[in-house]
Amino acid sequence: MAKLNSALGPLDTADMGFTLTHEHISGSSAGFQLTYPEIVNTETVLELAVQDLTRAHQHGVTTIIDCSTYDIGRDVRLIEAVSRRSGIQVVCATGSHLYVPQTFYESMFPWMKPMPVDDVAALWIREVEEGIEGTGIKAGVIKIATNDPIRPAEEHMLRAGARTHLRTGVPITTHTPILSRVGEEQVRILLEEGVDMSHVYIGHVNSTLDRDYHLRLIDKGVWLGMDHFSPSGPPGTPDWEERSAFIKGLIDEGYQDRIMMSHDWNFGRHSGHCQLASAVSRDDHPDAFLWITNGVLPRLRELGADESAITSMMVDNPRRFFGGN
Repeated sequence: MAKLNSALGPLDTADMGFTLTHEHISGSSAGFQLTYPEIVNTETVLELAVQDLTRAHQHGVTTIIDCSTYDIGRDVRLIEAVSRRSGIQVVCATGSHLYVPQTFYESMFPWMKPMPVDDVAALWIREVEEGIEGTGIKAGVIKIATNDPIRPAEEHMLRAGARTHLRTGVPITTHTPILSRVGEEQVRILLEEGVDMSHVYIGHVNSTLDRDYHLRLIDKGVWLGMDHFSPSGPPGTPDWEERSAFIKGLIDEGYQDRIMMSHDWNFGRHSGHCQLASAVSRDDHPDAFLWITNGVLPRLRELGADESAITSMMVDNPRRFFGGN
């Protein structure tokens, strides 16, 4: 079997098991914990994350993909500690979210050109091949986020992510905004760079329930990231039952082998409190990383999905994606 980088070292894809493919152990701003340590609640996040992920592990979750990049406060030492204490295998990310640094693309001086795409890619290649921030913890996935429409700086990052993948073989996962079909434009840019779409996961597509859009993405060969799941979501977006029913429709058409699921949870790290995601209080939803297990999968079973489809989405597809097949 193939191997991928995890926070605790090389991980055989055969051992990934039940995998949540888009989560965040913590969220912040780049450098926040170093600049203002007096208001960063790292210990609180550590204890709550260990508590929640230990419980998730006890109920069958084996691996999570932490899609936090440096510009949203990635903390690989925290991730390593949570993984070691909870028993959950965690894969760390390189790449960029929406807050593309000025150094990478823009400058206050109009005569200065953006950093070349290959130079950005070289930084991310180092995080895959040598480790992140001198820790030796290597990235196992490349995360790239864009708005809709894709801004020039974000296209720059997509191309850098593509070249990082082509050098390292590490797969690409993307962020797309809610109610957006920008995944197709992300695919176009990645194809221009020569990326094989079987190594690309378009994220958050279950916030846009458009069957034709999803089928066009599948026709391109990508994986569908059905990774916005919570008891309540942003106003004006489909609720979890609508999202579940939509997935069941795709299963009925035979597409369970192109779908992966996750929550996109995120522990805050400031102001002395800890909240999950943007609209869900941890107090109201203590079994954070078990919502798919306890809510979504039972609903899919009620709708008639069989166990082979569920195993495909939660076990087989992540293993295939990270194994390169």
